[in-house]
This record gives sequence, C-alpha cells and structure tokens, in this order.
Amino acid sequence: MGKYILRRLFQQIPILIGVSILLFAIFQLAPGSPLASFYMDPSMTSEQMEQLEEAYGLNRPVHLQYVDYMRGVVVGNLGTSFQLRQPVSTLIGERMWTTFYISFVSLFISLMIAIPIGVISATKQYSIFDYAGTIFALMGVSIPIFFFALLLIKQFGIDLRWFPISGMRTPAADFSFPHNMFDLLKHSVLPLTVLGLTQAGRFMRYTRSSMLEVIRQDYIRTARAKGLNEKVVIYKHALRNALIPVVTLLGASLPILFSGALLIEIVFVWPGMGRLQYNSVLHRDYPLMMGINLFLGVLTLMGNLVADISYAFIDPRIRYD
Repeated sequence: MGKYILRRLFQQIPILIGVSILLFAIFQLAPGSPLASFYMDPSMTSEQMEQLEEAYGLNRPVHLQYVDYMRGVVVGNLGTSFQLRQPVSTLIGERMWTTFYISFVSLFISLMIAIPIGVISATKQYSIFDYAGTIFALMGVSIPIFFFALLLIKQFGIDLRWFPISGMRTPAADFSFPHNMFDLLKHSVLPLTVLGLTQAGRFMRYTRSSMLEVIRQDYIRTARAKGLNEKVVIYKHALRNALIPVVTLLGASLPILFSGALLIEIVFVWPGMGRLQYNSVLHRDYPLMMGINLFLGVLTLMGNLVADISYAFIDPRIRYD
C-alpha cells in the first residue's frame, strides 16, 4: 500500500504541471490586462505603470513568467494579490478553514442522510418509502442552491426568526467557549442544511442504483439461501460492494463541494474561499484567481487519490501490490 501511495503521488506531479500550464494559459488569453484595475486610477502615471509591470514581471515573455510563477509555487509563494496587497498563500490559508468546515460537515450530513435512504429504497423497491426517497433525491438534484438558500432564509430566518441569516458569528459578541460554539452552530444551521440536502440527493441516487445491482448478484442469493439474517446480507455483504461507486463519486465531489460552498458563502456572507474567489473575479485579481484555482486542482487530485486508496478498505478483493 505504501509503494502504491508513493507511486500515485509521483504520478500526480505531471498532471499538476499540466493543470498549471492550462490555467496559466487561460489567464494569459483572457481579455484585458492583469493591471486593468490600476489603469482605472487617474493618478497613475505611465512611468508608474511601467514600474508595476516590471515589479510583477508582466513585461517578460509568457513562458518566463510561467517559469517564475512555478518557482514560487515550489517554495509556497503563489504571488501577491493586486487588490488586497497580501500574499495569495496567506489569503488562502486564512480562508480555507471556513470553506473546509462548511464543505466537509455538509458532506458528512449528506452521506448520513443519503446512504440509509438509498439502502432502504433499494431493499424496498417500488414501496412508498422508495417513491418518497426518489422524489427527495430528484428535488436535491434539481433545486438550485441559491433558490433553496433564499427559501430557508425567508422561512426560518426572516418569518420565524429561528436562525441568523448571515455571517459566521454574532457581530461584536464576546462569548465564552461553549457559547461561542453554540453561536457558530446557530449560524451554521441554514448553510449546512442547504448544502447537505442538495448533495444528499446525488449520493442517494448512486447508493440506490448500486444497491439494486448488487442485491441481484448470485452471491447475495447464495447468502440468503444459506439462511443468513437479512440485515447481515444487506449491511455486511451487499453494502460494502455497493459503496464502491459512491466512493468514486465522493473523490470527484471536492470541486463540486467547493462550488456549492462558493454560492453558500456569497448568500450567507461567510468569509471563506468562495467569497475570496468571487471577489478576485470581480476585481480581475489574476494572481489570486490563479492561486485559488491551482489550490482546487491539487484538492481534486488528492480527492481522487483518497478515493482510490479507500477501495481497498471497502472491497477486500482489491489489492495494490
């Protein structure tokens, strides 16, 4: 297993270089100059603009700009934000924990909802529970995140006043530790509900279809013929194999999770990477956009690697030696 992980990590390097070249080319081909926001300042002279281009290396050939950028990436330097005048790595480091929190907690919630409903729907196919679960899954897949978020804000935030509708904390509040945690949870209910339920629909569909395929296999019929308890057949023999496609989907879900978190952070005014990315696009902050997208590329590769490693724990037939 150790050799396999090491080999896969080395295999990610050329893929990551390819992703960085693609991203760099896209930003270079984008219309306008990276210093467009400075051109709008009437106090900037042409000499100052030339100094800025030289300071950021924009007057150099593109391939040399890329080489300089990648040299910085290797030592953890992703450049400096044009808008915020801070290192990109510092800005990402400050915001990523908020996005990780909202993404992974909502992912956990969605799995806790989707897998049991998917298993029961498959084992009770064409029952009322199955139809209700299918409708729930279709609603989760179909409803736009921002519309669902606004619906919950209107009902539970404005009309009933049960939960805060924006922010991660109560402004100017100086709570002790347990009250601080309660305050965070209270602000988290609506964002996590929106992201968790919309993601649950997708996982539920995969779990149900995978379970339906597995429980019709010969080895499941054999297990039942041997007189094994139905719960043992479903949860010990069938579920582990049925989860393999779900794990594959899970590994590919990180970019989707972060895209969902972007909308959630904008709607609920959370200070995460989603809002940082949104503001970087608005202000054409190229170093920040490049740094965030490269970071998401790394996360996607790591998600796929974790999914591949997880197969061996779910299905003992899979060997990596």
